[in-house]
Amino acid sequence: MKRACHDLTPAFAATAFQDDLYRHYRDFLLHTPVFRSDEGVVYLARYGDCVELLGNPVFRRSAPAGGCSPFSTSQRAPSPLETMINQWMVFMDPPRHDVVRKAFTQPFTAQSVRQLESLIRAQARQLLDQLPRDGTVEMLEQFAFPLPVTVIAGILGVPANDAAMFRAWSAQLTEALDRGNDEDILQGTAVALRFKDYFTDLIRERNSLPRHCLIRNVMDDPGLALSADELLYGCIFLLWAGHETTKNLLANGIRILAERPAALALLQQQPELIAKAVEEMLRFESPLQKLSRWAHRDFMFGDYAVAQGTLVTALIGAANRDPAVFDRPDTFDIRRTQNRHIAFGAGMHHCLGAALARLEARIAFGELLPRLHRLEPAQHRWRTYSAFRSMDSLSVNLLSIA
Repeated sequence: MKRACHDLTPAFAATAFQDDLYRHYRDFLLHTPVFRSDEGVVYLARYGDCVELLGNPVFRRSAPAGGCSPFSTSQRAPSPLETMINQWMVFMDPPRHDVVRKAFTQPFTAQSVRQLESLIRAQARQLLDQLPRDGTVEMLEQFAFPLPVTVIAGILGVPANDAAMFRAWSAQLTEALDRGNDEDILQGTAVALRFKDYFTDLIRERNSLPRHCLIRNVMDDPGLALSADELLYGCIFLLWAGHETTKNLLANGIRILAERPAALALLQQQPELIAKAVEEMLRFESPLQKLSRWAHRDFMFGDYAVAQGTLVTALIGAANRDPAVFDRPDTFDIRRTQNRHIAFGAGMHHCLGAALARLEARIAFGELLPRLHRLEPAQHRWRTYSAFRSMDSLSVNLLSIA
């Protein structure tokens, strides 16, 4: 029997919850596929409900009555972090969403991404060449983070030498945004101001940036008509989003293979399966676990009524393990043929950088796996996030092929 949809407030960010994440998701799917928390947020676990939420124009990023941020209906003045994220395309509704997304789209088209392949491959090889040939290696710090941050920095025109600084800032930004509550948002003030100052200086000195970088291209195109804030904060969003989830994809994928020697051996024997393996990594351990929308009219999810003005959250990680859609959902299956996961979201906010993330992952594993004689798990530690499947550390034992 289903429990009522208003009696469940999971401790999503608790270590115990994250350590047993998919058991909790199975329970949601079986017993409470739609539930309401004490804060009044409605959560969806089923794949079909999540797709409906993300694709139906009844649900939008802003509340019907407005608010200081995409997470709040409060009418107070926005904090510096809220001011920033209000200008991110991912938190905008049409028509402005469409204008801003179009302005930043060009480097992420299929054609543009294909042109980056040689650069990504060279960067992956350089990072792998620097790894020790034998022993315990911290793969998050030495590979999973530097590859995507270097790539997105190059697209924007940001100096790659600042990558270490971005790592610390991005971690603070992710933590502030993870739960979206007022306390965490206010604690993100300092990092929001650091990002703002950095990119303000970068844009001011745009003539010193690479000629064909995204920042210069957007600024030099009079037809794009972005406001100064949309440009400034849009660049911050792309730098953050352009590496955070890809870093998670790479790290999670390495951990999955280290724990599954048969899957690792299969990919080494049949590298043509790497593209499928990347899709399965995205489904099995989705880098982004939650996406939210506001209901702009009353709506029904199955038997459950959601009132206008309700914040509704799709549990992406649960949807991607829904047994109604995925056969043996808790099994990592490289040969899976039906894999319509929603790790990159759905609808108009489908991840702008999805093609780039996929290419980076295919290249990363395509370069890493042939080098390995052995890959075994050593230690990993999950971050206590509720919306991101992210690790603080990932150590593996490896032995390279001589």
